[in-house]
Amino acid sequence: MRNLVFLLPLLVFGVGIAYAEPLDNLQSSVLDYSNSTATVQITWDADDDATFYKIGCVSCFPNTVESTSEHSLTISNVTPFPNGSMAMLYGLAYDIENNLIAAKQILIYLAP
Repeated sequence: MRNLVFLLPLLVFGVGIAYAEPLDNLQSSVLDYSNSTATVQITWDADDDATFYKIGCVSCFPNTVESTSEHSLTISNVTPFPNGSMAMLYGLAYDIENNLIAAKQILIYLAP
């Protein structure tokens, strides 16, 4: 019974609190695909804690990285992994002190 009394305040104050996460609700769409390269638009929910974002392409050759302070980015020359149709991108969110606060992996099916 004694342990329950100490845990009760934690349960009461911990319920109903939501924490926003940068790069939440990430969405991607292929705008154009030809000759094994694509133009991809990536959007995400804006977050007050993030001051800028980097979107990079792991499967691209050469690897590319774009930066923005907006909550949308269009990246060109996205290529899939060899012998496949999947591309791998990533999103990074940074705070005002240039600290990394979120990282997301983005897999995109490029084939028409």
